[in-house]
Amino acid sequence: MGHKRFLTVFLISLVILSVLSYISIKEGTISVNNEQLEKYLLEGTSGNPILDKIIEKLRLPRTVGTIVVGMGIAIAGILMQGYFRNPLADPYLMGVASGASLGVVLYIFTSLLFNLGIPHSVYGFILAAYIGSLITMLVVIAIAKVVKETATLLISGIMIGAIASGFTTIVIYTADFIGEDNSQLSEYLMWGMGSVNNLTWDQINIMAIITIPLVILSYIFLSKKLDANLLGEKYAQSVGVDIKSLRRWLIILSCMLTATVVAFTGPIAFVGMVCPIISRMIVGTSKHLYVIPTTAILGSIFVLFADILTRPGVLIPTSSNNLPLLSPLSIIGAPIAIIIYLKVRRMGI
Repeated sequence: MGHKRFLTVFLISLVILSVLSYISIKEGTISVNNEQLEKYLLEGTSGNPILDKIIEKLRLPRTVGTIVVGMGIAIAGILMQGYFRNPLADPYLMGVASGASLGVVLYIFTSLLFNLGIPHSVYGFILAAYIGSLITMLVVIAIAKVVKETATLLISGIMIGAIASGFTTIVIYTADFIGEDNSQLSEYLMWGMGSVNNLTWDQINIMAIITIPLVILSYIFLSKKLDANLLGEKYAQSVGVDIKSLRRWLIILSCMLTATVVAFTGPIAFVGMVCPIISRMIVGTSKHLYVIPTTAILGSIFVLFADILTRPGVLIPTSSNNLPLLSPLSIIGAPIAIIIYLKVRRMGI
């Protein structure tokens, strides 16, 4: 019964993702009608060279990139929840995403300050994000060893994220002292609230090369171990799970997934918390064999839907600017976080 329900949910989710992807390619400052898009998808051209470039250079990478981003950050969330055995654990709320952002901004700042000439190195972005996210995660873990209450741990994570965000803002505004290139840092004010507007195919390829294998490896090797861990450390050890090794891998993988996404898009809020919870509810089980793939596709749906809402003219008819992703993600995710917190003890997950 559980298998049939999972397949039904997964197939419906794929249909929803396909519909949203179609809408994502259509919507924007310059609209693409159904006939033009269908012609482009079938023949490789819409009949209009300008529209072809818009679809190829802007809409397709934005849509594909958003799908990869949503999948990566949602799975980072489920791994983090597995580590803390807490459904409120989330890369954004725990401050890990903000730590990764601070790492990236410091990397750009120091590159410009010392005239290293490498502020746009993709690998530098990722490495800096990895270091920032890992340091923040270790701080959160140290607090978690002392603090056992969910509310206190959550507040601590939010405060750590706020501190990292504060330093990020200071570094950005300090760019005024380093000359003409400060615009490269000023652009990160919008990036700091989450943005997939300017993703390139090179960035998407790197994200996909890192994210997709990590998601697959997590699914294959960690599903059963995470199931056992949900029932407590003693039970997991009794069935042969090496808890220290599991926790180490959960830290590494969740930080890598979060940092890889944040390096190119900025912090993505609430997705890592909301999608695993909804996934467990709709598949009717906490088995990670079903929850991980459902969470991955729900993450893509959630971020893709939010990105469509940020497009010019969608939420604000007269606007010609993109909203930051933080706006719709927070409006949707924050109420769900409150509901989860109020019911966390009764949900049994």
